[in-house]
Amino acid sequence: MKLSHVLVCCAAGLCFSLTVSAQTGEVKTKTVYEIDSKGKKILDSKEERDDRGRVVKEYSYDEYGELKKYYTYEYKGKKVVAEYEYSASGKLKEKAVYQYNDSGKRIAKLYYDANGKLLKKKVYEYTYYAE
Repeated sequence: MKLSHVLVCCAAGLCFSLTVSAQTGEVKTKTVYEIDSKGKKILDSKEERDDRGRVVKEYSYDEYGELKKYYTYEYKGKKVVAEYEYSASGKLKEKAVYQYNDSGKRIAKLYYDANGKLLKKKVYEYTYYAE
């Protein structure tokens, strides 16, 4: 896959760097930098995508540009079914499992610690406009 690099900077002190497939135009990586008042570029976050455009890895950095933690994602089709949070050293901190209803709407996100113990459950409810 041939890659081209595109850089887009914003005046608000944020800078985005995208690595794009020259053949398909799909984004492979997105990197976000914060630009301080002295013009110093500090790494803020980074995303890696698969060939289907789905985010498979996200990195989060502190105010010094040092890796704080990262996430990996597991998919079934287009839907995220699991999210894994790791420390900067690569140790699993937390796993989240997503649940969907028959119409494909996300209805719950269950959080587990590294040992598989359920920590909490986030429930999604939807209200629809009357027809």
